[in-house]
Order: sequence, then structure tokens, then C-alpha cells
Amino acid sequence: MKKFVPLFLAISLIVFSGCKVKDYTPELPSDFNLSAVVTSGDFSFDCEICKNNDGVSVDVLTTSAQGLRMNCDGKNLTFVYDGCSYAVNTSGFEKTNSAIVVYEVFDYLNSAEQINAKKIEGGYKYEGKISIGDFILIQNDDNSLKEITMKTSQYSIKFK
Repeated sequence: MKKFVPLFLAISLIVFSGCKVKDYTPELPSDFNLSAVVTSGDFSFDCEICKNNDGVSVDVLTTSAQGLRMNCDGKNLTFVYDGCSYAVNTSGFEKTNSAIVVYEVFDYLNSAEQINAKKIEGGYKYEGKISIGDFILIQNDDNSLKEITMKTSQYSIKFK
């Protein structure tokens, strides 16, 4: 029995030393320009979403708001339509605005001390909380973006 305990410990160390919890940290794009469909309840519209160091812009491509551009820099939301522009502070505006949502999701992920992506079939899943609630960001295996959904509402942004 005295020989069994050290032998068992040695075998356990060899077997379990290679086991470790995988920590996935795929690269999130810092800049992108993608087509998307934004859905809020029964309402949806096609758009182009551009993210860069200056913030996020959303160009509406369908509905009666076609031609509208919304720019969010984290503090201000600017609407540009047919040569006219209007700026509002984001703190007092509807948080389901797509430019605000995309800005806040990436601001959360970029400012988090550690983001631990979960490996899922076909990509990675990130979770966090922004001003309108808990979100899920799905990223494809090739690091392209797939979709952002809100857990507690019927709000989603599906990238094409």
C-alpha cells in the first residue's frame, strides 16, 4: 500500500498536468464596415454599419428613413439627413438606437479587464451588459461578426 500512494500521485500528476481550461481570446475587429439588418420587435431595416476610432456610424438603406446617417462617438449622437444635421447627448436618447448599441457593445468589450469568449459551434460567444441590458455578440470562426442580440428584448443586429 505504501508503494501504491506515491505511484498513484505520480500518475495523477502526469495525467492531469496536461489538462487546463481553455481560454479563448479571438481578435475582435477594431474597425469594420458591414451590411446588417437591425430588428426591434416587428420593425426592421437594412443598413451599413461602420466602426472606427471616431465611433460608429449607421447608414439606413431601407424604410422611409433611407438616407439617414446616425453617428455615435459615445457622448453624442448625430443625425445627418439631406444636408441637415442634429446632435443630441446619448445619455438622454433612446438606448435602442443601433449606433448607440454597437458603440456600447464594443466599448464594453474593449474596456473589460478580461473578456473570455466561449467557443461555440462555428465561432465564439461574448456576453456583457450595456445601457439597455445584457447582450450576446456572436463572432464567426474567421473573426467576422455574425450578430448582436439583447437577452431581454426582441432586439438584434445581424451582420451580412
